[in-house]
Amino acid sequence: MQTEFRLTPKQAEYIRDAHHRWNVSCGAVRSGKSYLQISYTIPQRLMERSDKRGLKLILGATRANIERNILQPMRDIFGNSVASEINSKNYAKICGEKVYCIGADNIRQVAKIRGSEIAYCAIDEATDINEEVFEMLKSRLSLPWSCCDITTNPSNPNHWFKEFLDSRNRGVDIYLQEYTIYDNPFLPEDYIHALENEYRGTVWFDRYILGKWTLAEGLIFPNYWKALVDDVPLGADDFILSIDYGTSNPFAVVLWEKHGDTWYGTREIYYSGRDTGVQKTDDEYLHMLNDLVADILLKRKPTVTAFGTYTSPISVIIDPSAASFIALLRQSKNFRVTEADNSVIDGIRNTSTAIERGVIKIHNSLENWKREAQSYIWDEKALEDKPIKENDHLMDATRYFVQTMRLVRPQGHYQSIIERR
Repeated sequence: MQTEFRLTPKQAEYIRDAHHRWNVSCGAVRSGKSYLQISYTIPQRLMERSDKRGLKLILGATRANIERNILQPMRDIFGNSVASEINSKNYAKICGEKVYCIGADNIRQVAKIRGSEIAYCAIDEATDINEEVFEMLKSRLSLPWSCCDITTNPSNPNHWFKEFLDSRNRGVDIYLQEYTIYDNPFLPEDYIHALENEYRGTVWFDRYILGKWTLAEGLIFPNYWKALVDDVPLGADDFILSIDYGTSNPFAVVLWEKHGDTWYGTREIYYSGRDTGVQKTDDEYLHMLNDLVADILLKRKPTVTAFGTYTSPISVIIDPSAASFIALLRQSKNFRVTEADNSVIDGIRNTSTAIERGVIKIHNSLENWKREAQSYIWDEKALEDKPIKENDHLMDATRYFVQTMRLVRPQGHYQSIIERR
């Protein structure tokens, strides 16, 4: 099957001009920067260096990210033979070349490139990799033909990678191409409008639509009020509890009911031993959970499997650090436990999108949830994006739920820059 490449003006510009030591495409989501890297830049750079000395390398936040963001899309375009899976020795065969694929989100990965001469490196989402890994990479691009291609979305303007980009003003050999979402003419207008509406009023609009390095400031969920409802439909399809566990910090719980494609937060627990002066034990917290869902448990009994084990009637998503309470929940016949995905920034962004899309709703009776949403703000003094860790426990429980359940997925379809005949 023949593949026809249809380039945007920005992509054609990159192919023409990106012949520097560092070549960076930075900006909005769905703007075409990553697709160009997958469909043209990486294969071309590898073939140009096929007979040259030095390692070939791909860095991403994790190996799973490299597989999902680069290798699988490459197979989708060119077929399975062009890119193998990453093996136990951390390399894949891409266009016949051995390419090391390293998750670079922590300093332990430095050892994997220390002492190497690197002929070529591609980096996926540079703002997610560890700074010390990147610093080591600088010294390893030591051959006359060494170069690095980088794609990333913008982040906090104080981020270390933004400082690196600014070093081009001091003579560092960096080619920088900046994208907005409007630089991809293949995106349908209704798709662009949907993304604009999802991110409007948040830091994500400036970053993911306009491609700006913008400080996160103000309310984290400025549109929280869009989730508030006075009524909940009858006859829930399912129930899930999400929990932010605390002993000295508050113990915070949201009960979620599923109605069609929407999850409603209908009940809450908020108990602060610090405020009351009385700490509760794990057994007492378990009793509080049983009371919260007592009417549901009357209708949903534990079932015994063919192996003599119990299937609990209600799922719980909980902060994975709550080891003692997780152990107690697993002993209970009423609850089955899933440890939460605790990705903070991804979780916040996806929760904001879930609110905007109407995927989650909150009953107006959840007074503590509303109180926290009204005071849940970014830490403007931090060098990286993070919330102020005060009055955020029900917000964390909500984030765990949205992120762990994968409630936010890419929405809509758009015409790819690659069309198949």
